[in-house]
This record gives sequence, C-alpha cells and structure tokens, in this order.
Amino acid sequence: MKILLALLCVLELLFATFLVNTLGPYFSPIVFAGCGIGIAWLYLRIASSPAIAEESMAPLKVKVVTIIQWVLFLALSYLVISSLKHYWWYHLTYGDTKSDSDILPQIKTLVQRWMNGSQPYYTIQFMGYDLFPTYLPLQWIPYMLCEWAQKDYRWIPTLALWLASLWYFVRSSRQCRKLSWELLIPIWPLVIWWVYIQHDWKVFVFAVEGLIVAYYMLVAEALHKKNTLVLALGVSACLLSRYSIVFWVPMCMVLLYKSGNRRKAVLIGEIAIVATIVIYWLPFLRIDPSIFIKGYAYHTHAALGEWTRDMQVFDGSVYLKNGLGFTSYALAWIPGTLAHKLAVYKNIHLTACIVAVVGLGWYYIKHHTRYDVYVFLLFSFKVYLVVFYVFIQIPYKYLLFLPVMISVSLLGSAVQGSGVNKKQTLS
Repeated sequence: MKILLALLCVLELLFATFLVNTLGPYFSPIVFAGCGIGIAWLYLRIASSPAIAEESMAPLKVKVVTIIQWVLFLALSYLVISSLKHYWWYHLTYGDTKSDSDILPQIKTLVQRWMNGSQPYYTIQFMGYDLFPTYLPLQWIPYMLCEWAQKDYRWIPTLALWLASLWYFVRSSRQCRKLSWELLIPIWPLVIWWVYIQHDWKVFVFAVEGLIVAYYMLVAEALHKKNTLVLALGVSACLLSRYSIVFWVPMCMVLLYKSGNRRKAVLIGEIAIVATIVIYWLPFLRIDPSIFIKGYAYHTHAALGEWTRDMQVFDGSVYLKNGLGFTSYALAWIPGTLAHKLAVYKNIHLTACIVAVVGLGWYYIKHHTRYDVYVFLLFSFKVYLVVFYVFIQIPYKYLLFLPVMISVSLLGSAVQGSGVNKKQTLS
C-alpha cells in the first residue's frame, strides 16, 4: 500500500501540472480529486495498521544516507530559488497596476497604508476597476518585513515555504535510513515546488501562495507530531490568512473533545479567539466592523467578473474548464445566466464543505475505537481541503497548489510512520 500511496501522490502532482486537463474538463477534475481522496484513504489505512519492525542500518550506512539526503535537499533548494529569482528578474513591475495580477499590488497597498498610519481596509483604485481589499491580516502583514528592508515581496512566501520544507525534511530524514525510493520522501515538498515552477512559473511570479501553504503545512505536521500548541498556532494562522478551514476547525475541536482531549480542544479555541482579537479585531474590525462582510461581498462580485471574462474571452478554458475544479459541471448542468449559475454553485460549494465535515465527524464518532484521533484528523484535513478546492468558485491553478502540497505530510507519516495501530490519548 505504501508504494500505491506514493504513486497516487505522483499522479496527483502530474494531474495538477503537466497532465492537467488531459482527460477533458469533466473527467480530469474527477481523477484529480480521486487522487487526493485516495491518498487520504490509503494514509488512514496504513497509519492505522500495526507497524512493521525493520532492521536498523549500520552507522556507516546511516551517515551515507544522511549525506545523500542533504545533498539532494540543498541541490534542489538551489534549483528552486535560482529559478524563482530568474523569473522575478524578468517581471519586476509587480508593485504597480500594470501587473498581470492584482495580488501583489493589493498586498503592497495594504502594507504601505498601514505603515503610513492609515486604515488599510478601504477601496483600492486600479486601472479600470476598484477593488475592496479581501485579504485577512496574516495574508499581508508579514510583508511589512520586505517593505522595511526594501526587498522583493516575493521573498516572504518563498522563505516561508522553504522553511516549512526544511522542517519537513529534518523530521522525515531522521526516519529514512535506507537506500530506496523512500529516500525521496524528505525532499518531496521541493519536488512538488520544482515541478510547479517548470510547468507554470507564473504561479510564483504573480501569486504568493507559498505563505498560505506554509501555514497549512504547519497544521498538517502538527497533527502528525501530535503537538497541540503548534496545531493551535497553525490553525490561527490559517483562519487569519484565508478562511478555507473555517468548517474543519470546529470538527477538529469536537473530535479532540470526544476522544478525551478536552483541554487540547479548548486550547485551540482559546488561542484562535485571542489571535483573532489581537490581530484582526483590535486594529481593524473594531474601527470598521463591516470590513469582513465587504470583503466577502467583493469576492462574489469579482467571481462573477472572472466567470464572465473567462467565458467571453477564453470560452472558459483558463479557469472554469481547466480540469482542476467542478465549475465545468456548473456551466453545463445549471440553467440560467452566468450570475445564476454562480449563485447556485456557491451554495453547492458551501453544502459540499458542510457535508464533508459532518460526514467525517460522524464516521469518527461511530468508529472512534479504530483510529487515533490525530491520525484521523490528518486524514480528514486532506479530504476536506480536496473538497473545498475542487468545488471552489474559481479553481485558480495557484490555489490547488495547497492541497497537493499537503499530501507530503500524509506520505511521510504513512511511509515512515509513527507506528500508530490503535486509539491513543497522548499528553
């Protein structure tokens, strides 16, 4: 099963990059989502089975393996960073309104407004349209470091993702002590990153998804290590940067509570509430409580604009029929205008997320004696993210980078495993 899990991880990466949409706009998203769900299911099976004892390697061989691992990690790190810098050099105008994307200009505007002592959350005027800021605080506040140092903003997501990859490498490499295909597991985050760059470098020139992915990797790795404090900090960072896991978090707390980890469930809620008050409410929402609602409303408005432009200019091939999401089915099966299709599909997305967390929660409560709660939560984390992103209103390619990268935690945990084979309550 471990080899099958690894093959599914490879297929998931390929169907998000070089094989994207090769099976058409209707079958491709099913295969892509199926790979993600399959990865989660195999992880749950492997992590919940008795651990198989393996012979230890001789000290000399361990040193050889360690050296090989570090050489691979450093070499691939160099390739990733040098490639990114190469593409950045050709696209230096990310901070103006002529950029191919309004992501970095929006972040830069928010940072400069706040550093100049003004309220950042009010309309930004770009060439041809006005934008109300939609980004939550931890999606743009970290970029103040680059503004102070007068450095390219894209260093923040790059360094964040590299540090997350380094943390994963250090943890995984300690458990990989043999010369086999498993030697690649510690560097799998860098492999995914490198493949994405080779397939579409624009994902890392005009978007800054690396920071968000690093937050979510923090949650996944905390679940694997059963570290509740890190989990609480990671959950708070995710909620205050992008609210994708807003439905999964309550389920996480309920399952921890039901499994006997009541103090840990409460700790996650307490830290999330305090972080929200300190980082979001005190500096921003206290001044204008409508900020979040205005941002959410603009999301819907902007989504309709993207649907309209994609259909009129590209016949839906760029976003809506790109093989990564189920928007192609919305266009084909939901009657009415584009605005009506979008409104219905938005409700489908919401329903799918709720059904996913309710179903996952119900399944654990019914079969709680079979699974360690942290193993099940990591499984559910992957399943939920797959559901959330394949049903998202606009399946931007850079957004799907996140659920693909989360697979590294399941792969590392299952193949090099923790040896969990029964329900545990850990301190």
